Amino acid sequence: MKHRLILVGATLAWPAVSRASDSSGLFVLLFGVPSLLLAIVFAAVSLKAPRGGAVLSAMLLASVLPVYFWAQAMGYGATAGIWLKLALLVGAIGLVVALVKLMLPVRKSSLRR
Repeated sequence: MKHRLILVGATLAWPAVSRASDSSGLFVLLFGVPSLLLAIVFAAVSLKAPRGGAVLSAMLLASVLPVYFWAQAMGYGATAGIWLKLALLVGAIGLVVALVKLMLPVRKSSLRR
């Protein structure tokens, strides 16, 4: 009985899902928001662990950049473009912060004896 209810619900919902006229909101929820959240987390990681943060930010940039260009070509740029641009910007900032922290010499604390 339980499986029959799920099957009937899926059968009735399928035409509404397959004929959706605007899938921009779904694209934003699946790609835009998670990429921005990951960029923020990776930028925060680059403050404490610069090598790991640099690797994570570079991988995020390498994965979001093609999605951004694809979204612009397919017409999702008006809605999801700003989310992907922000993810690219925050990822680039995280990468720069990590590279600066790696290049600057480590200061010894004056509290150590």
